[in-house]
Amino acid sequence: MRRGFTIIELVMVVAILGILLGIVTTAAAGAIRQARSKKASACCAIVQAAFETYYAQKGKWPGGIESKITGDKTNSEGRQDRSDDDLYVLDPGDVDDMMRDILREYKNGNPCLDISGLFVSRSSSAPRSERCPICGGTRYFPAKDALGLDFMTAIRGTKKDANGQRMTTSQMHFGYPHKVDGKFMPFKVTYSKPTDRMTVDQWHWEP
Repeated sequence: MRRGFTIIELVMVVAILGILLGIVTTAAAGAIRQARSKKASACCAIVQAAFETYYAQKGKWPGGIESKITGDKTNSEGRQDRSDDDLYVLDPGDVDDMMRDILREYKNGNPCLDISGLFVSRSSSAPRSERCPICGGTRYFPAKDALGLDFMTAIRGTKKDANGQRMTTSQMHFGYPHKVDGKFMPFKVTYSKPTDRMTVDQWHWEP
């Protein structure tokens, strides 16, 4: 008489498969998050180097940013966006202008950066913001529709973005992929007035 599987044996097999699937899923999620984290760090490093190279060549920062970092800037609610008079956090729109200056230099035969490493988005919706409990400044959250793309993919066009339409640099917002969900995030660019130095970093963000 042929013996089949018992209910207990089937339950054990399903349980083992579930455990194995959980282990694989957790490992894959960890690997994806680690890759995004490395990509985000690389994006910041690339842009930091580009700004410094431009400054070394021109003796000024790109985007005419000097005129935007003098005096006190307030947001729409009348609050200062900066923690003190010597440290300025640039608006993401101003950072986009700086990046377009860098790209114009690239087109003119003066490559200040590796454009293939850029991460961009067409989304014009502003990320939600609030006061960061860590630094006291504004912190950004990914916008729901902020699809991020590698620069080369964006200029060639992709079905994932506006039915294959290519992006122009004027349509681009520049940033990095968030390590949790991979959505587009704008750079946090800080200017130190005493040292005349720009620092490109990621925003504080907790899921």
